[in-house]
Amino acid sequence: MGMRTEEERDQCIDMLIARVQELEDEVLRLKKQPDAGAPAVSTLKDEHAQTTGATSISQSQRPKSSRTSSSANLENVIGTRWIGTIGIVAVILGVAFFLKYSFDNNLIGEAGRVMLGIVGGIAFLATGEYLQKQKNLGRYAQVLSGGGLAVLYLSFYAAFTLFHLIPAFLAATGMVAVTTVGMTLSHRYSAYALALVALAGGILTPVVLSTGENQPLLLFSYTLLLDAGTLILLRFRQWPSLAAVSLFGTALLYALWHEAYYTVDQQTMAFVAVMVFFVAYNLYIQLFRIRKDSESTADHLVIFGSGLLFFMAVFAQQEFAYTWPLRFFALMLAGIEIGLAIFASHRSGGTRMVVVSYTALSVVMTVIATFISLEQRWVLAALSTEMAVLGWWAFRLNLPAFRWGAYLLALVVLLRFAHEAAFHAGPFEQFIPVFNKRFPGCATAIAAFYVLLYAGSRNRNILSVNEKSVNAIIFFITQALSLLLISLEAHDFFYLAVTGTDSPVYACQMSLSVLWALYASFLTGIGIARRIRRARILGIVILGVAVLKVFLMDLSFLEPVYRIISFIILGVLLLAVSYGYNRFRHIIFGEDQS
Repeated sequence: MGMRTEEERDQCIDMLIARVQELEDEVLRLKKQPDAGAPAVSTLKDEHAQTTGATSISQSQRPKSSRTSSSANLENVIGTRWIGTIGIVAVILGVAFFLKYSFDNNLIGEAGRVMLGIVGGIAFLATGEYLQKQKNLGRYAQVLSGGGLAVLYLSFYAAFTLFHLIPAFLAATGMVAVTTVGMTLSHRYSAYALALVALAGGILTPVVLSTGENQPLLLFSYTLLLDAGTLILLRFRQWPSLAAVSLFGTALLYALWHEAYYTVDQQTMAFVAVMVFFVAYNLYIQLFRIRKDSESTADHLVIFGSGLLFFMAVFAQQEFAYTWPLRFFALMLAGIEIGLAIFASHRSGGTRMVVVSYTALSVVMTVIATFISLEQRWVLAALSTEMAVLGWWAFRLNLPAFRWGAYLLALVVLLRFAHEAAFHAGPFEQFIPVFNKRFPGCATAIAAFYVLLYAGSRNRNILSVNEKSVNAIIFFITQALSLLLISLEAHDFFYLAVTGTDSPVYACQMSLSVLWALYASFLTGIGIARRIRRARILGIVILGVAVLKVFLMDLSFLEPVYRIISFIILGVLLLAVSYGYNRFRHIIFGEDQS
């Protein structure tokens, strides 16, 4: 457990003071002696009344005390932090105005201005170090130390960029030293703000001191040292958001370098650099964050950010082309994320959101790899197969995070199914039911949903309440997609394949009515045989839609022959369903499975 911040310590002290005051008042009331001439019973009653009254008074005073404590806390924050911060900003602005005035009037030379800034920054740090040891001045000391770091950064920047007094190496060395001092003081004082100032200065150092020369090895080495120092600091201080800031800075530095200097002959070095960054941040998650009592949103940002930085950097190194190395890398990265998820699951001893983040990122990378590796007509089939395999093993091995990854992939499959549902005939292309370019992918998607549904039904005992709801949604999605596919096949058959007839619309409408009634009857029969209530209910609903279509549309729209066929087939199917309900009602309404 990390050390408390100054604000948390002040809050604890305020609460303890209020509690001690209440206890002292209670003791004083208990010490009061009753009158000598009062009967013993009266004395007891008086004591009881006093105790009760004291309790009531104490309880009535608590809201007021709470309000007073809140006001005191606000005053504490304003007086100890905001006023001091505004003061140090005012001092820095005053120094800047003074330097500008001296520059305009040639009062102080360039070297004198830089030395004045360095001396002032060191004075701020020294004062902060001295006051840190004084009682009740810790936060004030941190404000002074932060101001000192800012003044030193500005001084080295001015010495190199504005006045050209020192070489780039010496300026970089000075700024690295300032960053190191800031990180050390942040750990010593347990001050997050100092760490943030030091990290921001460290990230900006290569940017503000750039000489326009391409020195990738020096840049990547410096960035790695900065990241390593930050992550080592986070081993002792629980500031997960600082890791996210550090990763953002790393991505920024790499992006700026790649945009300005990257060439193909530097591809290997650039790949190794981003790979090292990826490994470093995931080691931080696996070693320092997995077994912590509390998780942070910053942990998930680091997981997704490191993976996306790795992929986007390699994508940029391939000049944003779908090359085979990129396709292989995307699949490899998806496998690495799955491995990290499994390792994190074993280390945590259960399901944590970190595991879910790794799994979700693996799903994202798998989808990306599928889209960039395959032709468009095979994308849906590949995604569906991945969903079925991931879901099946997630249920078999009881890995909740992977099951949610399969559900996420199911959403992608559903969206892709909607894209593939329309049949776009090419030049001179004939439509053949089942044997067309739409049916294999859509049928594979439906089969994958059935696999996911079957695995969930077989393992209902391990599902949470939310997952049981998801399983019900998957059931309805599966039936809807099945009915949609056979309806589209029938529709396109009559409009695209059948020739030599003047009334394809009549045959199409009759076929849809018959298909819907047949599917509803089949679904109801499965629900009766397997005692699955939701299947029976959905079958009745579809059957009702078919009945409405026949009576409201087919009766007035179709020609006599098609109308006769629709009514006869619908009537026979309705009688069959009714027979099933009557024949097996003791099973349906006796031992029923919801």
